Amino acid sequence: MSGESFNWRVFWHEFLGRWQEEWVPRDDLDMEAYEDDGETVVPPGRPGADEAAIAAAEERLGRRLPPSYRAFLAVSDGWHVDQTAGIYQLGGAADIRWFGDPHDMTSLYEENLGADPREEEVRLAGMWKRALQLETDSDMSYALLDPGDVGPDGEWALYVYKGWGGELPARYPSFRAYMEAMYRHFHADRAQDSDFVNATTRA
Repeated sequence: MSGESFNWRVFWHEFLGRWQEEWVPRDDLDMEAYEDDGETVVPPGRPGADEAAIAAAEERLGRRLPPSYRAFLAVSDGWHVDQTAGIYQLGGAADIRWFGDPHDMTSLYEENLGADPREEEVRLAGMWKRALQLETDSDMSYALLDPGDVGPDGEWALYVYKGWGGELPARYPSFRAYMEAMYRHFHADRAQDSDFVNATTRA
């Protein structure tokens, strides 16, 4: 599926629109944060960035963004992921930046490569210095797009690293794959909340 033959704009309008319509706050969410003059603000999406803003971000970064992420920004310039732990907020075109490996994760991963490392291990060790950082709010977690891990469709792999977990980053083959996984998590979290409430009520 190439960026030229697939209508990303339509996909994101439909996918994000469905997520936005289905969004309800978690039971443990402080709704005061989403109150504005007494009216509840549904927080996941934002108005899309215009082409000039996206092009300016690409000029600042020195790279053209991968197709699914570029089209996402045009439909929603950021997103409230709303995980209970992990990534809370994805920034917009003006927020994204090169990660730069501020914690020197590269050295740690290179030390553990061994004498005959697999290709994916070498790629992961180099990811930290070249990745694009997407999140603006998180629980010691990072959402990183890797321009060194590119599929035949031009998509960059997205890695989520939870600094408190002590595990390898979770890899998604594209930004779209990551967002689809977060949508499933969103429904699973709400179903779990509902089950808890029902069990408490019956008790």
